[in-house]
Amino acid sequence: MPPDFSRKIVDTVAKRAGYKCSNPECCCPTVGPTSDTQTAIIIGEAAHIYGARPGAARFLERMSDFTRSEITNAIWLCRNCHKIVDRDENSYSADLLFEWREQHEHDIASELGKSNTLLRLKLEEQMGEGFRGLPPLVRRIILDKPDGWEWQLTAEMMRFLNGPVFRRYRDLREGLYTRPAETISDEDLLSWFQVQTNEMANLIGPLTNLLNRLNAAWGVPGQSGDANEIIHICKLLKEALERVVEQEERIEFAHVDEKFERLVTLLQDALGSQAQKFEEIPLKLDQAIALIGEDHEGTIEQPKIIHHSVEFSLPDNWNRDVERELKRLERHLTRNAGRQAGSGCTGFTIIIVIVLLLLIFSFS
Repeated sequence: MPPDFSRKIVDTVAKRAGYKCSNPECCCPTVGPTSDTQTAIIIGEAAHIYGARPGAARFLERMSDFTRSEITNAIWLCRNCHKIVDRDENSYSADLLFEWREQHEHDIASELGKSNTLLRLKLEEQMGEGFRGLPPLVRRIILDKPDGWEWQLTAEMMRFLNGPVFRRYRDLREGLYTRPAETISDEDLLSWFQVQTNEMANLIGPLTNLLNRLNAAWGVPGQSGDANEIIHICKLLKEALERVVEQEERIEFAHVDEKFERLVTLLQDALGSQAQKFEEIPLKLDQAIALIGEDHEGTIEQPKIIHHSVEFSLPDNWNRDVERELKRLERHLTRNAGRQAGSGCTGFTIIIVIVLLLLIFSFS
């Protein structure tokens, strides 16, 4: 599918803009009469907010041609302003153009002065209260609801919310910041280790439940999803991933006797590296969106279904290595404090469950 706008989208964007340039410093009319009484002149253009092709202003490589050609990515500008914004993409960012379009359409609707229009605007403003602070692209997706908007909304929300979380995790792994160390004595090390492994197991459960809820929020083929639910789930997912990073910090900045550092090292990155797999979900959603409008052979009665799994699993021999280090700790405690002190280690086991999380894409 080419990234150009269809005639229908061009006409819709122009009408929604009242045939006026969306640049708030311009707002010039873009349609008018000519000397030929049977024709009119149009000096307005449907401009791509994110560029249509490589080398174009604000081109976003991860976008599919389908999403580049959707109404969500369009803004009505006069020819002069179109040239200006494409010549200086640093001054005219995508976020700014989204803001232009949103405000301009609001102003045009207000000028109409119709009761139903004013009521709709009031409802949109009330709805927008829950979306304040979200990127303009997210708000545009919610307002336009193009085909596959549920997946687009999820992908952009995940990028917006989780980007800083994954950045913090990478900074931690690269040793770019520090925290006050928690010193763990040899006698407390076993109980501390149990607390950490229990917490790791507890953190996986919400991630599984959230993906199940997300699949449900997208709706069944042929029916619209729930924007509020999608946003709510994405926020909860961000909080869950933040807890994973906080857990990794507790492990990273724990200080133990050097002879037991290997035990702590086995915990480091064990869960964080798995949670980091959520970073690839927006890309998978982009790939699914790219199938819209293509011949995917799906129907409402028999939709094409693609399953994407996120598998949580620990490295090979992890359990064996942990058991070996725990036995070393047990022998140490037994030697230093007798068998009574060491009995707390006896029978201690770790059960690691491989968890498979699913995203389901349905095409009708």
